[in-house]
Amino acid sequence: MAYGTVALLALLLSFPAAGQGIGTFKARLARPGESTDAVVTVREYGSAVEAVRRYDNSDRPTEIPGYRIRIFFDNGQNARSEALATQERFRSEFPGIPTFLVYENPSYIVTVGNCITIDEALMLWDRVRKSFSTAFLWRGSIPVEELLREEPVPVPESGLQADTVAAVTRVLPY
Repeated sequence: MAYGTVALLALLLSFPAAGQGIGTFKARLARPGESTDAVVTVREYGSAVEAVRRYDNSDRPTEIPGYRIRIFFDNGQNARSEALATQERFRSEFPGIPTFLVYENPSYIVTVGNCITIDEALMLWDRVRKSFSTAFLWRGSIPVEELLREEPVPVPESGLQADTVAAVTRVLPY
């Protein structure tokens, strides 16, 4: 599911880069077809033209709402070295899942994954919490560029366990 969402997002973001503006589209329609001499005439209506122009000129989102799993959070004297060790341990146990180490004064934080839906986050959390008992869901913004360069991570067939759903209901009561 994450792969499909990322692929769709990549496709949508690649249109402006490929010169898919309204002018390019109209010029392509006005050329005769390869097998016939058919030509398309485009009549623009004010409100439609304005809507397309606004979309073409609008800022593309750089971040989208999503979820990560926070596996480390500490502000102690050895927090930096412990955060680095936690990040390396996670990378060795879960290769292919992105990790993020940030310093938010005064704490070092390690989060993992780029989950767009709560379902993805719950499945990842279910896998991670067996090795990182203090792991919890974190809701925030995920940069689009990170989603576009990420490879899909295989999800185990077992999916969600009943105890995972019960635990999440206690953590996220909505």
